[in-house]
Amino acid sequence: MTRLLYHVLTTAAASTSALSLTRTASSKSGHLLSRSNFISSAASVMFFASSGLASPQASCAADENPRYIESEVLMKYGTDASGNPRTRGTFVRRFTGDSTGYTFPPPREVRLVKEWPQEAPFSKKDFLRADEGDDENFYTLPRLVYHIDEPAVASLTQFYRANIPAGSSILDICSSWVSHYPLEFKKNMKRISGTGMNALELAANDQLTDYQARNLNVNPVLSYDDKSFDFVTCVVSIDYLIHPIEVMKEVSTSFIPT
Repeated sequence: MTRLLYHVLTTAAASTSALSLTRTASSKSGHLLSRSNFISSAASVMFFASSGLASPQASCAADENPRYIESEVLMKYGTDASGNPRTRGTFVRRFTGDSTGYTFPPPREVRLVKEWPQEAPFSKKDFLRADEGDDENFYTLPRLVYHIDEPAVASLTQFYRANIPAGSSILDICSSWVSHYPLEFKKNMKRISGTGMNALELAANDQLTDYQARNLNVNPVLSYDDKSFDFVTCVVSIDYLIHPIEVMKEVSTSFIPT
């Protein structure tokens, strides 16, 4: 059965050069950041998820995992007029999706299959955007932020844990510095590949075994052999694609027959 774990919940991402990561302490507590840390750590986008507004209840799976992993990301990219490399650093806090206290209702069956006509009932103008500028300009610099809150991340993490068996080969398209997979996936999976627009964001993604920087809006082709993956994931990104049908056709050829 063809299995596309398709979540319309992203980060798309431009190639630059080198990146180094320095891992710092991780935390299980989930306490609110101090004012100084809140301002300096570039983690303000995560504040409301930690503030109790989502009414956490009993713990979700894998309580032995930390709730957060904090890292200092140091990047070198490009050169200035004198030939010296430009540098940029930031502190990031990654949600693991575990030890959060959030619970989720049992899954309900949702029919995702629709009978479509042989020819897609869309015209080119249906995929036009308000800003038709070059995406590469916007994604030149990495943006190490979240576009969904911690409960959404936790929900995705638990869904992946429940539905992707160990030993699988996974492709995360339109990927970024996070892929929302459970921490054990890097060790338990055969392969986790990622493709996205920004090479520095992909290099910061410690769950990937390999990655390719690729702009699917310019070239909607996945440069992997057919039948290479058991699962393909796409998170909060499908709405950024201007050739979604072509990309999904590429995805359909990526699956290992079962």
